[in-house]
Amino acid sequence: MEINDNDYKELSPTAIVTSYPRIFTDIPYEKNIYNWLESHCNTEVSLYKNLAPEIEARYKLINNLLDKYNIKQILELAAGYCSRGLIYAKKGYMYVELDLENVSNNKKELLHSIALDIPNNLNIISGNALKKEDFEKVENYFHADEEVAVINEGLLRYLTFEEKRIVAKNIYKMLSKHGGVWITSDLTPKKFIKSQNDALPDFNKNVSNITSRNNLNDRFEDINHVKEFFGDIGFEVLEIHKFNEVKDELYSINTLKIIDDKMEKILEDAIVVVLKVETEGKYKI
Repeated sequence: MEINDNDYKELSPTAIVTSYPRIFTDIPYEKNIYNWLESHCNTEVSLYKNLAPEIEARYKLINNLLDKYNIKQILELAAGYCSRGLIYAKKGYMYVELDLENVSNNKKELLHSIALDIPNNLNIISGNALKKEDFEKVENYFHADEEVAVINEGLLRYLTFEEKRIVAKNIYKMLSKHGGVWITSDLTPKKFIKSQNDALPDFNKNVSNITSRNNLNDRFEDINHVKEFFGDIGFEVLEIHKFNEVKDELYSINTLKIIDDKMEKILEDAIVVVLKVETEGKYKI
């Protein structure tokens, strides 16, 4: 499959869509980040305060899993404008963000604007998760004999199954070399979309106006579909966690009270999955 970065540029505004609801959380730096985006980027997209519980839950659940596995080398794919990389780099992690060039350039500029110092171990790289050569660029930042945690939130949902397979094979190759885990919130089955549509009736319609890459046919049917798809590549599903596991940690719910029965259903249906390379593994790339 020929990969052209221009085919994915329309995904970039979705990073603003998810940045806005983070201002209704207690995640550090997020208000400053969105203020910068509002001043410097075209934010003429539909924005949703009530997306905050979902976005906050996936952020905090992924963080909890990163802390559990305690892997000090992290690659975040399609990191967008999230502050996680800055926070974990300040904790001493080797942190690499890979995103499309316009997002990466904005990210560097805004971080220099909002932070007094950018740690040397935070590396923001322009690239495409579908390209082997861009994964090879990332390798330059990691010690070969140490594990890597690959994370992503909000990337695979916009890719076809052929494209998902390409990204998964790139990650498989990296983890086959280093060991470690892949932590992702992007494998939530189709039933979640119904919950999301019930809670935020216009959300997916408006996302589809931003990008043509918001197709229900590109979502997993159920968790068995997830296990079969990634098992065929060589991954084992280690853990599956529901967003509502972190409900008590959510500022947007517990302080701002952005919650109702429909939001509860989103947190029930959305998941984060942890995968690793099968231990007996054939190299299937």
